[in-house]
Amino acid sequence: MRRPTPRRWLQGCAGLAAITMVLAGCSSDTTDDTADEPGTETTDTGTDTGTDPEGGEPTDAEPSGGSFSTQLGEPSFLAPTSQCYESECSQVLNTIYTGLLSIDPETQEQVLGVAESIDSPDGLVWTVKLKEGWTFHNGEPVDADSYIRAWNYAAYGPNATQTGFFFSPVEGYDDLQGEKPKAKELSGLKKVDDLTIEITLAKPFSQWPLSMSYTPPFAPMAEECLDDLKKCQEQPIGNGPYQIVGEWKHNDNITVERFEDYAGEGVANADEIVFKIYGDLVTAFRDWQAGNIDITVPDPSQYKQAEALAGDRLVRVDSGVFSYTGFPLYMEEFQDVRIRQALSLAIDRETIDEKVYFGTRTPATDVIAPFVPGSRTDACEFCRYDPEEAKRLYDEAGGIPGDKITIWFNNDGGHELFMEAVANGWRNDLGLDYEFETQPFTPYLATLEKGEVTGPYRLGWGPDYPS
Repeated sequence: MRRPTPRRWLQGCAGLAAITMVLAGCSSDTTDDTADEPGTETTDTGTDTGTDPEGGEPTDAEPSGGSFSTQLGEPSFLAPTSQCYESECSQVLNTIYTGLLSIDPETQEQVLGVAESIDSPDGLVWTVKLKEGWTFHNGEPVDADSYIRAWNYAAYGPNATQTGFFFSPVEGYDDLQGEKPKAKELSGLKKVDDLTIEITLAKPFSQWPLSMSYTPPFAPMAEECLDDLKKCQEQPIGNGPYQIVGEWKHNDNITVERFEDYAGEGVANADEIVFKIYGDLVTAFRDWQAGNIDITVPDPSQYKQAEALAGDRLVRVDSGVFSYTGFPLYMEEFQDVRIRQALSLAIDRETIDEKVYFGTRTPATDVIAPFVPGSRTDACEFCRYDPEEAKRLYDEAGGIPGDKITIWFNNDGGHELFMEAVANGWRNDLGLDYEFETQPFTPYLATLEKGEVTGPYRLGWGPDYPS
């Protein structure tokens, strides 16, 4: 589960291999239960969402239909989309919304979605022209007003949206911040006509279109949604290839179905996708074994078993995501940099990768994944394992009061073995006693936002768009 956060970080293990198991995908008859061995049969019928895995655009082929289910953690938000800044809500929103543009992961080229064009003569003033014929799932037009209302809501400081800062380059953003904002709308946004938006930035920024490829902050908002955000949170109104069925069933499932009036190129492939919400990966894997779910991510403790059962249906791909342990710098004991350096030096990343993740992670030396241009092997001086130096720095700094530490992480993402390995290293090398405080992902994020964690905390981060 991904959560970018502008806090101090201590690198643990970079998650450079996303591991997913595909079971039966789906069939044209969703009641079909003919697998000889539950959790081991595979079929090619209707196993994707109808999006090109390379470009992220709907396919032009005729849809094969059927339905499939996939594992998900409980999202934090679905509406407004600008409140979504983590992986679980993003997975759902990317099916029910189509953005202005996306980025082809292979070529890094811009692939236009709702946008007809995005141009600027100087990098300062940008003109976004929208394609005709796009509608929300409720029939409202996807027009300039729908984007401007969404962006002003996101940027308005008192709304405290998670992704409002994406609009900080826009002229007038500062006037929307603070306890008593000077304005409620961005002065840099202008409706030229129903299908044209002019965006004036505070200073030239040549990569502005790349930032707009990140859909949650830049998605349009239906007027019906703005009028009743509480209702829209439970039943989002998107413009994408899928629309939500009924309402979000919290801690159970979110179901989406093909939107027959989708205006984008191509159509969604499967008739229906069921996002089954699990409190932990262990349970999800057991359901996969029983044939009750089609796609899941195995818990690290189950990886070898998953590898044996799934064979070539165990999918591993490079990922720019990394896991890290951060520090609550509002606590005095973590303000001494030597303490933080000591804790980092007492993490044996190579052994954690080997013993916990079975060689599927890359010990981090940079916040940038190794396969990304610009990544360095020497960016983090204290990301090596050096228990002697760790102990020297820890003692020199006076240690942590009582030599006891509380370690925080979310308990629904398969992080237990990782955090136990980190904690045992601190105990063995620094003499620290420890205890864990764990919560499900959504309340865990709230605890972090309120500054209530009382020790090192685990989070993950992944890039929002190429730059």
